[in-house]
Amino acid sequence: MDTFKFMKDDWVKEKGGDQLMQVDEYQIVEIVANHPGSASLPATRRVFSGKVWCTWVNKNKAVITQPFWEDDLEPATDRQNDQHAYPSLNHTH
Repeated sequence: MDTFKFMKDDWVKEKGGDQLMQVDEYQIVEIVANHPGSASLPATRRVFSGKVWCTWVNKNKAVITQPFWEDDLEPATDRQNDQHAYPSLNHTH
């Protein structure tokens, strides 16, 4: 079982960066596993790819969604101060 560093809607930024982003989802991929010595069909299972999809609004007010390696992200510690400048990305107007 995978252990994730962030939850959906957590505020994060790239390590050393200052772009505030919101976590959308973890990228899950399907892998095929053949068990040695087994005559049965291969088993397919879903696993975490290591990438996290994040969304933010760029300087042109365009909504950007992009994957990042989970290890390249850190919690956005200044979220409380910046929250008024970055409204929730889940609201529609």
